[in-house]
Amino acid sequence: MDTTTVTFEIIFNDTTVPVRELNISGRPMFMIPVQDGKPLVITTATDAEGKAFWTSIPEGRQALAQSIGELIEAHFKKTN
Repeated sequence: MDTTTVTFEIIFNDTTVPVRELNISGRPMFMIPVQDGKPLVITTATDAEGKAFWTSIPEGRQALAQSIGELIEAHFKKTN
């Protein structure tokens, strides 16, 4: 399993939050520390209509994954 790691920061709820990008077998995933102590791991998925969305691993924190995922997208648009 090929794993690479990159770290960057985003602003979430007026706080600077470190985001660790993991590239596992060519699939980007992002690990974000959150207040409950367990890191949030998110990635993109595709629904039945072919539309991409952010999801948490394991599932169950979709709203948070979507909010932070949009900030990650903005980070990459800004740096490219």
